[in-house]
Amino acid sequence: MNWWIVLALVLATTLAYVPALSAPFVMDDVPVIVGSPVIRQLVPSGAPAPGSPIAGRPVVSRSLAVNYAINDLLGVDQREDPDGPHKALGFRLLNLFFHICTAALLFGVIRRAVREQTIPDDWRTLADPIACVVCALWLLHPIQSEVLNYVVQRSEGLGSLFYVATLYCSIRAWDASSGASRVRWYAAAIAAAALGMGSKEIVISVPLAVVLYDRAFRLPTWRAIGNPPHGRRWFYLALAAVCVATFVLVAAGARGDTAGFAGGSKWYEYFYSQCWAIAHYLRLVVWPTSLAVDYGKEVIRGARGVPGLLLLTAFAIATLIAWTRVPRYGWFAFVGTWFFMLLAPSSSFVPIGTEIAAERRVYLALSAVLVLAVVCAEWIRHRRWNSLPSHRLFLGLMGLAAVLGAGTAVRSYTYSSSERLWRNTVAHVPENPRAFDNLGEALRKAQPPQYAAAESAYRKAIAEDTTCHFGCANLASVMMVQARFAEAEPLLERALAMDRDNAPAERRLSLLLMKRGSYDRAIPHLEHLAKRYPYEDHLIVLGVAYLSAERLESGIAEFKTAVRLYPESALGRFGGTLDAAARSPQALPYLQTLAMRLAEKWL
Repeated sequence: MNWWIVLALVLATTLAYVPALSAPFVMDDVPVIVGSPVIRQLVPSGAPAPGSPIAGRPVVSRSLAVNYAINDLLGVDQREDPDGPHKALGFRLLNLFFHICTAALLFGVIRRAVREQTIPDDWRTLADPIACVVCALWLLHPIQSEVLNYVVQRSEGLGSLFYVATLYCSIRAWDASSGASRVRWYAAAIAAAALGMGSKEIVISVPLAVVLYDRAFRLPTWRAIGNPPHGRRWFYLALAAVCVATFVLVAAGARGDTAGFAGGSKWYEYFYSQCWAIAHYLRLVVWPTSLAVDYGKEVIRGARGVPGLLLLTAFAIATLIAWTRVPRYGWFAFVGTWFFMLLAPSSSFVPIGTEIAAERRVYLALSAVLVLAVVCAEWIRHRRWNSLPSHRLFLGLMGLAAVLGAGTAVRSYTYSSSERLWRNTVAHVPENPRAFDNLGEALRKAQPPQYAAAESAYRKAIAEDTTCHFGCANLASVMMVQARFAEAEPLLERALAMDRDNAPAERRLSLLLMKRGSYDRAIPHLEHLAKRYPYEDHLIVLGVAYLSAERLESGIAEFKTAVRLYPESALGRFGGTLDAAARSPQALPYLQTLAMRLAEKWL
């Protein structure tokens, strides 16, 4: 492929994401990057809480820590919005870099696959154009924007990068001209698989993908898998072993209660919902005009999942039939199976309780869809429009990629404002209470705050959510700012009664009780927060609450814990002063003022 095409694609992709580079953090970005101590140290002193987007994903966690450290070196203001308006720039630039690297590896895999001996000669000559078009469409499609603009979804980006790297290194090992070169490529593939498993669980299927690629394009029979040439059997086993071992050591249990069969939805409800979700992704691939960053938690009911169920059933049957005719249709069998394998961890029958659908789940699987689409377009040109030169089809598809890049720029612009992003989401998913809740937050934090509009959005969230998980805590926050404490307290108690781990509600109830002077009632809530989320502000406020309740030793112990965990913070550097102040009754009012100042941020 010509270098000018490469440079043009890199430039086009970069321009498509420029509107969102300095955009505010999104959803889980805030607790993971702004609020968590885990990424503030290159060598972490603790682990993310179970269920965190980076729990069990150390490669992602450390890459975020590197970004955080670089921001510190550059003097970037990393406080929560709106104080640190450019803190996300470095994070998104690295996401963009990973995206481009994945496309480069994907180009290598597709080009080598089309050049395999099992592919007809007239198709092998089109290897470069097909790989180029697929990668251009994959790079610039708007449905990819969530992985880059929603920073902590780097897990999907890194997992995909190492997945494709494993497949690419495997192919290079089989093509190696010497034993030493082959061993190096095998080692690189195994290392990529291990790094991928430390990024996201989708990589658990990469050993099977390697074996199926070998069968689809190289091995003459299924029986040959048991005794392939060039030591590949031992490579298969090593690849499987490293993935399983990494999964057991790192990922098992890290998802907490966010995924698994113990959640609220049944496996068959979730499976049926995924039939709708995958069909929805495919519709967005064709016509990406109703993208949404959040689809909510509610399962799909009624007949909405039937078209997807029929479509996926037909595609699965076609894929299975193709495996019975490998010499002719092995490429289709592999592409179809790869599509299902990539979606299986998140979009099959194991419920993920936090969201019923997410566009990032189709990130790498989009490549399989695009391969089929581009091959189909070339087949139609060859059979029906033979007068149309192939280079014109190439130019037309590259033009389509440019149009998609413009759509990605528009989508990225949506991320540039929290209010714009959530208005867009509630317009496309109006039954999602979390979207209204987040819209209310954006309005409440606007400059100047739009309290009346925020309260309206929160009440819509509560109307959609009978559990009071969404809307209640934030509506209470608006009421507290307006000194409507009597209205706010029942809302917070209701939210906690429905969900004991609702941290925003518990923070705000603790603050409300302290404002009323009821430190003894606030202490159990602050203890629960400090145990589950040992953040500096939780520890300091709990320490002051202990002192206010005349529990001196407990208060000093919390201050010492805060200093130990956060020695470089502003409060940490005055650890000795806090200790001394705790022993002085005259200092208590000042400590209470400090605690209130820290806790006010919980609003």
